[in-house]
This record gives sequence, C-alpha cells and structure tokens, in this order.
Amino acid sequence: MRNILIALLLSAPALAQANLVTNGSFEDSAVAAGSWSVFQSINGTWSTLAGTGIEVQNGVAGLASDGTKFVELDSHTNTGSTSTNTNSTMAQSIGTTNGQNYNLSFDYAARLNTSAATNGLQAFWVNTLSAGATAANIIAAAAPGSMIANLSPGAGGSSNVWHTFSANVLGGTTGTSYLVFKATGTADTYGTYLDNVRVDSVAPVPEPETYALMGIGLVGLLAARRRKLLHTH
Repeated sequence: MRNILIALLLSAPALAQANLVTNGSFEDSAVAAGSWSVFQSINGTWSTLAGTGIEVQNGVAGLASDGTKFVELDSHTNTGSTSTNTNSTMAQSIGTTNGQNYNLSFDYAARLNTSAATNGLQAFWVNTLSAGATAANIIAAAAPGSMIANLSPGAGGSSNVWHTFSANVLGGTTGTSYLVFKATGTADTYGTYLDNVRVDSVAPVPEPETYALMGIGLVGLLAARRRKLLHTH
C-alpha cells in the first residue's frame, strides 16, 4: 500500500524546479574571510555591464543572508594612487522557455551604519535579447519597462537586516533572459547588499480534474487489493 501511495505522489506534477541562477549566493568567488574584492566577472557567472565592478564581501561589514559572501554594487577600487567608486551594474544570462512562469527572488539589506541616501538597488528582467547580447544592448534593454524592483531599503543600522523580494517573471521568445542588478543612490562606496538570488521555474498548478483522476485511481487500486485479500481467505 505504501508503494502505491508513493507512486501516485511521484506522478503528480512538480510545482518548482532547481534554481536556474548560477552562483546566486556568490560563494563561488575567491574572497577570503574578513576581506573583499572587486571583479569584472565572477567565473563566467555574473558579469559587469557598467561601473567599477562587482564587489564581493566576506565578513567585512555584516553577515550574509546565505553562506558567507554577498555583493555590494556601489563598488570601490584602488589603481595606484587613484581611488575609484561607482554605482555598478551586473547581469547573468539564464536559459528560459517562451511563456514559462518563473519565480525570481533575492535578499537585500541596507549597508551597516549608512544613510538612506546611499542605499538603493534596481532589478531588471530582460527577456527580449538573444544569447550573447552585448553589455550595451543589455543596458539599453534594462529600461523602466523591464524593471521589476526599485528598492530603497533606508538607513543601515548596526547589523544587517535582510529583506526578501519576490516576483513572477516570464521567459521570452529567444530562449535566453538576462537578470540585471544596478546600484542606485549616492556613489560613495557604501551601497545596498545583495544575496541569495534565485530563479525557479514554476509548473502550472494541476487542474482539479487531475486530482480527481488520481483519487479515482487510488480508489480502484484499493478495491483491487481488497478483492485480492478476500480471495486469499
């Protein structure tokens, strides 16, 4: 009987699949504990579209939402005697299916001990470009029409307060979508933290008729098993 129930449950449509974002918690980056680094690209997963680069922190100021590392896009670099800080933009290309629903989510927090003016983060879902699109084309497509989040987390306190943003997005006709994040607010090397980025494909909720058929099948199996037991006595 238990095997029958397991088989019926496994036959039900799955409601979600694995995370389609690669390195969504930024753990796959060479940043030692207590330090930070700025990357133009993180092992081919996230790429800088504009600005100084992708700043990955590991226990420098506050704790991560998932794992030990997170990103700050109001990034800062030193080149010789020159110090540069800019609000940067990064993206990752994701294979998607035309018309498929996806659940996009990520965690964000205001940087520790900062004013509201320096914190801000925008997210875009671009599903109109083909694979291999240039940075310029992705930036151009990351316009108000493709914006899914324009976040102002306020001032930062003495510890990270993580919030989760979630939205439904659709796959486009090209087979590729681009998830884009952009820092906003004052460009002063202090900006909003980002972590635990996910894109999960969501299957349609089964129609009531599907569950009814499963119930009929279960009743039939129970009846057959009862007849078999009666015939063995």
